[in-house]
Amino acid sequence: MYYILKEPKSKNKTLIFLRYYVAKENSYFKISTNIKINPDNWDKKNRIPIRKRGGDGIESQKITSKLVEMNKKLEALKTKHGKDLSIGDLKLAFHHKKEEHIYASDYLESFIKERSKVGEVSARSIQKYQTVVNKMTDFQIHKKRSYKLSELKESFFIDLIIYLREEHNLFDNTLHRYVSVLKTFLRWCKKKGYSPPMDFLDIIIKTHETDDVALTKEEVVLIENAELTGAKDRARDLFLIGIYSGQRFSDYSVFEKADIRDNLIHKTAKKTGAMSYIPLTEQLKVVLDKYDWILPKISNQKFNVHIQNICKNLGINEAVKFTSSKGSHKKEEIKEKWEKIGSHTARRTYITIAAENNMPDHFIMAVTGIKDPNTLKKYKKINKDVILKYTKGMFLPS
Repeated sequence: MYYILKEPKSKNKTLIFLRYYVAKENSYFKISTNIKINPDNWDKKNRIPIRKRGGDGIESQKITSKLVEMNKKLEALKTKHGKDLSIGDLKLAFHHKKEEHIYASDYLESFIKERSKVGEVSARSIQKYQTVVNKMTDFQIHKKRSYKLSELKESFFIDLIIYLREEHNLFDNTLHRYVSVLKTFLRWCKKKGYSPPMDFLDIIIKTHETDDVALTKEEVVLIENAELTGAKDRARDLFLIGIYSGQRFSDYSVFEKADIRDNLIHKTAKKTGAMSYIPLTEQLKVVLDKYDWILPKISNQKFNVHIQNICKNLGINEAVKFTSSKGSHKKEEIKEKWEKIGSHTARRTYITIAAENNMPDHFIMAVTGIKDPNTLKKYKKINKDVILKYTKGMFLPS
């Protein structure tokens, strides 16, 4: 950290600027101290006021004291944040005027950092927050300007939503998630006393029921009996663990024997903290024992590629119609079933098959850790064969 003059060759008083290198971002933070000094009273080599006597000496002492206070403030920030100290943190700490002189991106950065540090949200949620930041950055580049916090009014967000729909081809369900993150951010700003505009909270992006798929019992058997080796075999096993347990990918990729009590696996969800009580069925135990409960590590993205290829090769290719919404516009497309299968299909398959077997909803919720009955309804998918089974002969005379 050091100080520089705005106009070192000026014959009149000029502003002193603080300059500090932020290693994390490989960039310099620079800000006015709001203090002016005559360049003749400035030590260019040591970058401090020259000690003098008389009136100039008293002024130099006052300026030096103010700069020392800024030094202390910076040292406190360095102690607090360590290597994570960012330009956003410095701007929040050193700007002398109100929030309209600090860009919204600075607040967003501090918001994400704080939530990450205190452990309020999962790593996956932090990734979602960062995605929203990236979309905001794209929008500002598109507009060729940066927005201050005071400018995040309803009109700004309407423009942002239109931009994301048209330029990024985002549909309503995705926009709903982004809007939710931004509302959480604005409430955080208000709680911190930054006084952001709050009219955006009135904006609502409607969600639409998704056309996600679930596997039938027969398709699960096909996957169980498939002859696979290597990475595909490991991916298949993880997928089956998800189907047998009804958990999310982040949870069904990790199990521990220590969690078994009364033939139930007691598991806390990473995403929500909800407790699940998973029956240790013979099918589930066989796959877990195969790996001595130390399950193979694989990224969600690679996992999905393997599972889709497996399902495609097994002929799970029923034509399925999918609908997506952008405001008042709806888009329909026909895809083969395997194209929409992924890590989350396992959880949806468990819930659907459990419901078909007449397992009561409160038991399904206990196993899966789902707390809201409305959320459970979204997971249940209709199996046409089950409908035909129940309706066969319905109107025949008894």
